[in-house]
Amino acid sequence: MEVIVVGAGPAGMMAAIQAAREGARVTVLERKDKPLKKLYATGNGRCNFSNLNMEGDVYRGNDPGFARMVTDCYDRNSLLLFFHNLGMMTKHIGDYIYPYNEQARSVADALLLECRRLSVRIKCDEQVVDIIPKSDPDDSDSGFDIRTITGKYNCDKVIVATGGKASPAHGSDGNLNGVLISLGHTMITQRPALVPLKFSDKRLGKLAGVRIKCAVSLTADGEAVADERGEIILNKDNISGIPVMQMSRYATEALAQGRVTEVHIDLFPDETQDELKVLLNNTFHPEYAVFDRCEQGNRVKRSDIRRDRSALEALSLCLNEKLAEYCLSLARIVPGSLGGNVSDGTLNRLAGILKDMRVTVTGDAGYERAQVTSGGISTDELTADLGSRLIPGLYIVGELCDVDGTCGGYNLQWAFSSGALAGTDAAGGIK
Repeated sequence: MEVIVVGAGPAGMMAAIQAAREGARVTVLERKDKPLKKLYATGNGRCNFSNLNMEGDVYRGNDPGFARMVTDCYDRNSLLLFFHNLGMMTKHIGDYIYPYNEQARSVADALLLECRRLSVRIKCDEQVVDIIPKSDPDDSDSGFDIRTITGKYNCDKVIVATGGKASPAHGSDGNLNGVLISLGHTMITQRPALVPLKFSDKRLGKLAGVRIKCAVSLTADGEAVADERGEIILNKDNISGIPVMQMSRYATEALAQGRVTEVHIDLFPDETQDELKVLLNNTFHPEYAVFDRCEQGNRVKRSDIRRDRSALEALSLCLNEKLAEYCLSLARIVPGSLGGNVSDGTLNRLAGILKDMRVTVTGDAGYERAQVTSGGISTDELTADLGSRLIPGLYIVGELCDVDGTCGGYNLQWAFSSGALAGTDAAGGIK
């Protein structure tokens, strides 16, 4: 049994290992100069590859239940056992699972060493340009011709693991999408996901580098779409951070539909607006005791309102100074004006802005900055083992499928799970 895996990413390498373990002769064809290039950069090089918490809506796509079925079949514990058996220690930080030394290189090395042990051939700088079923697609023994820029390969089964379009510098740019479509498969529109969201507000751009712990929500034409909480990062022309990245797939979809898309930032998520008004009043109009004089041996005190601080100085007691200045400008408060002179009505307006600072989204930072791709080959056309229902012997795995996960190792878990099931099934139990 000859199996060819197209693409040497995490899904492809896992598929190759499992097929080889089942007794197949396996060749991996990779267009870049070395395998697993994208994996090395995952999680800023730390490689969060799974999660202790697999509950909730962690997978997206037209049929999230398909991803859940696959990751339940080859689950987190199966993946941990796989790596432990390869000698790679792991640990978790919170719910996030990492290699013990928090280096992506350890994950890559473990996979490559196992490929070497199993005599899996890995051919780099070999770009596949076509996949041709040899004969009648209804004939399960027909096999395939795999055309590359430099030559041709023959195989009994082929596993396509070329990824989506995110991070094209690491080799995934959708180059085989047209081939799969020509074979009859449906491509759900692909868009960047887990990607920073762009804005055009130049004043906001001056806050580049500011980090904010807050609650964020996303609306499209005023309709609530998603909400998250955590730390966001303001950049020169975009917002990033895990909460924004989690919502980004919905933002890119709404923008493609021509809908007005806004990020709403609640800078004080633990306070109601009324509680925030009290806080602001105490900050801008603080009363304090003054010991004015002594009368008949007793000290007489009176209350006074501080009028020695500017509006910016007052709000900076609660917020980052740059952010405070921006919010004051939204509320039409001169930063250098006396805080004690700001009216109650104006403070109420400021409270509303601090609870709902709106940023109009104009686009996304593109596939170059995206961590993953939403959309892909419809999972309706795949079996539970990732085999094509249209072309027997063809398997489609990983990010190439219409499955994308949230932050937290879920996308790598999906890649490894889908690759494992496809590799085992492609070998056909010949072991």
